Amino acid sequence: MARGRPATPLGTWGEINVQALEGGRFKAETRLRLWNGKAVRVQARGKSKTAATNALKAKCTERLGASDTEVLTTTSTVKDLLAAWIETKTAVRPQTRDRYNNSIELHIVPAFGGMRLNEVTPAYLDTWLQAQPPGIGANIRTVLKGAFVMATRYGLIASNPMAVVRPVDVQQKEVRALTVEEIPIFRKQIKKSGNETLIDVVDFVLATGLRAGEVLGLVWSDIDLDAAPPLLRTSGTLTYSSENGHIKQGRGKTGAAARPIQLPAVAVEIVTRRKEVFGVLDMIFPSGAGTFIWENNFNRWLRDARGEQFKWVTIHSLRKTLGSIVADQLGPHKAADVLGHTDSRLTERVYYQRNYQGVPIGDVVDAVLPLSKKSPNNTQKVADTPTTDRSTTTGEQDR
Repeated sequence: MARGRPATPLGTWGEINVQALEGGRFKAETRLRLWNGKAVRVQARGKSKTAATNALKAKCTERLGASDTEVLTTTSTVKDLLAAWIETKTAVRPQTRDRYNNSIELHIVPAFGGMRLNEVTPAYLDTWLQAQPPGIGANIRTVLKGAFVMATRYGLIASNPMAVVRPVDVQQKEVRALTVEEIPIFRKQIKKSGNETLIDVVDFVLATGLRAGEVLGLVWSDIDLDAAPPLLRTSGTLTYSSENGHIKQGRGKTGAAARPIQLPAVAVEIVTRRKEVFGVLDMIFPSGAGTFIWENNFNRWLRDARGEQFKWVTIHSLRKTLGSIVADQLGPHKAADVLGHTDSRLTERVYYQRNYQGVPIGDVVDAVLPLSKKSPNNTQKVADTPTTDRSTTTGEQDR
């Protein structure tokens, strides 16, 4: 049986053929065996035979730093890479896929989707990414990082250009929440709307710290008024995606989202009262059509009712308000448990409004550093100091 010509070993090229072209230039050509076994023809040109040969060898060496797949090649476009990458994201939530697709279709592809993978440089990506608005830059970076990791893993590029791109510089805003003094004023403002559902949701979030999707997705089975104390156990959150529409999914935003929350008296009163009116429906806060309220609609109600003084308040601000109160009283770890965070550092950084009135340490310090009995003058000063003012301040601060 006749044998064919032995195959060129992986990662090498065959005989180099050089031919003269018009104008005194030369073309070098060979067949290169890629690491995936595929053989490709490679050409290069130069002013001399030696220049053309050296250029061809350099091109082959560069090509061996990457390899083609059945779908993508080293010269595929960024758009092709992103299309292949998004197809691998089958385990993410549908709404997350929507965010990825928005970044791809609205920002990345219009900007440089036609560039070939071997043309994309870290310098280009870094410059472009840093120029994006902070609100979308982080999500875009997540998409690009994931896509180019896949390209590197498949051998389409020799190294990941996103590995050295700087993180998007997002300026951390100072946490703003309602103070203890502002809470009753804000509640009075909201009550002017006459929208009972809005009023109850606002009070319920202030009392429990639930996310918007969690509170609007509450059903009666989430509440156990017979427990001592009464408990709320979160069972998921409302989400929207182009794939599934507006639904309640059975898992929360984080792994710590499924949590029990003790219901304060104001929350118990809301649930008890609404049970008499809406008990025949599944949801505690139904829309006029007897369905789950869309978060966009609730946000519009809140904007219309909050007034000029509280135009900065969102449902997220209400979560921060309870988070700050609980953190002052019980510490950031307990606040993280209530808010459904997996790490209390997030709670401290994003949900805790700093205490600008001073931490009430007076009683603590006085207990360990008592005044000397040999100092009657100092004792007189302490006696003349109205201790009730400090205790009042402490009480207000700790609430």
